[in-house]
Amino acid sequence: MSKVTNFMKITKLEITILIDLVAVAGFIVVPGSTGYPLILFYLLLSGTLASMSASIFNNIYDMDIDIEMKRTRSRSDTLNLSTRNKIFAVSTLMIIFSFIISYVLINPLTAVFIFAGFLSYVFLYTIILKRRTSLNIVIGGIAGSFPALAGWASLTNSVSLTSLFIAFLVFMWTPTHFWNLSVNNIDDYKKSNVPMLPAVVGIKKAEFWIIVNTVILIFYSMIPLFVPGIRLGFAYIPIAAIMDILLLYYVLKPVFHEYNKKYFRSAFGLSNMYLFILLVVMILYPFI
Repeated sequence: MSKVTNFMKITKLEITILIDLVAVAGFIVVPGSTGYPLILFYLLLSGTLASMSASIFNNIYDMDIDIEMKRTRSRSDTLNLSTRNKIFAVSTLMIIFSFIISYVLINPLTAVFIFAGFLSYVFLYTIILKRRTSLNIVIGGIAGSFPALAGWASLTNSVSLTSLFIAFLVFMWTPTHFWNLSVNNIDDYKKSNVPMLPAVVGIKKAEFWIIVNTVILIFYSMIPLFVPGIRLGFAYIPIAAIMDILLLYYVLKPVFHEYNKKYFRSAFGLSNMYLFILLVVMILYPFI
């Protein structure tokens, strides 16, 4: 396996793709955005570098617990005591270049939002919250919201109701998404003393809070129906309604199947599809 492939293993590519989609959605919903492909390129380049850098710093800080968890144990093949300093240096350069690109080639507000996303993931979530509170992913989930603000600001140098809506949609989605994943890794979190909600309160109580958060998310997703200032296109509401029903169905399934972990895995997979489809609908807005 090449060094590049090994390096990509610790950049959490799936998170970077999500971050980029959120940023593109925030960018595309700006009227006239399709006329600025170069700005979109700079936005994606800067956002990708910042996201990957944040993930690497997260992995460096969590080296001691990653080796204890089945899901993350393989990261030590790439990131270990002999490679840590070199990878730290590369990651530092990535976030520096990200800030320079966004500040110089886009605008300062975009740079602030991208850097805020980096800081909130590395410091707020990874260092301050993750090992201290079961609200870690609830509060720390704000990191995924900043790309939407950066996408809108890259063309307007401002914030809007639309970009704020997308930002908080990602924020509200995160607990449902991550708690379903956490149920399947509950033993790892207990072993590593990481207070993810399912490991702290148990699977049944975690399912209760997953349902509560999902219901709030569903109501939140319908806000554009009542707020004309949030412009996401005519296709958003009907497709969001369909995805809301599907998400609630999958989230409720564990209750009727004795809290079998495989149904939490299914809910986790559907939550991925949920956000992906809503973001794609937003991105296609100017073209339909």
